[in-house]
Amino acid sequence: MDFGIFFAAFGISLLELSEAGAVTAIYQGIYRGFKPVLYAIAGVLLVLVPTFTVGKYIIYLPLNYVLAASAIILFYFGYRLLRSARRSFKRSGKGKGSEEERGDLAVVFTVSAIEAFEAALVLIALIPRSYSSTLIGTLSAAAIVIILTAVIKDQIARIRLPHLKYVLSALLFSLGTLWAIEAAGIDITDLVLIPFFLAYLGINYLIIKL
Repeated sequence: MDFGIFFAAFGISLLELSEAGAVTAIYQGIYRGFKPVLYAIAGVLLVLVPTFTVGKYIIYLPLNYVLAASAIILFYFGYRLLRSARRSFKRSGKGKGSEEERGDLAVVFTVSAIEAFEAALVLIALIPRSYSSTLIGTLSAAAIVIILTAVIKDQIARIRLPHLKYVLSALLFSLGTLWAIEAAGIDITDLVLIPFFLAYLGINYLIIKL
């Protein structure tokens, strides 16, 4: 088990799928049945099944190119998460809330597929390093979101906290930095993830506070 890959897959899957779970919970309240859940599951599976079947063959590409591409993907999504967290903190400081999208059941399917796709872009970058850790992390996050959606629907929105985006962005930046160094041909231990992660937590905090 590669715990760095596991937590990255778990974190991005939890974050993205909780968005789908929150929308599903809202529509369950409207339609009072399991139909919204079926739409959500269909949207997620439409994306994640190909990700973990076809996507696993990415390991046959040259490692340096895969690492470089993966590092770019992780930096991009780390930036997106950090920017989103910063906006959320700023809105929170001004006392502004957010509104959930409403519409027919097609919205549940669409939102679920989109959120799963955003997670899949990061998962594709993680798969070459450890397919099993990526898969276990994703399945663990999906199980938690499903349980929370079914049992405590009113609380699931709490998963989507700016704090989670802040921490996860630091993790993605850390992995991206490590893989960029390895893509450059420099042999480095995975233990540097710890100081990288702590450093990015500090840097991200300063950016959010600016």
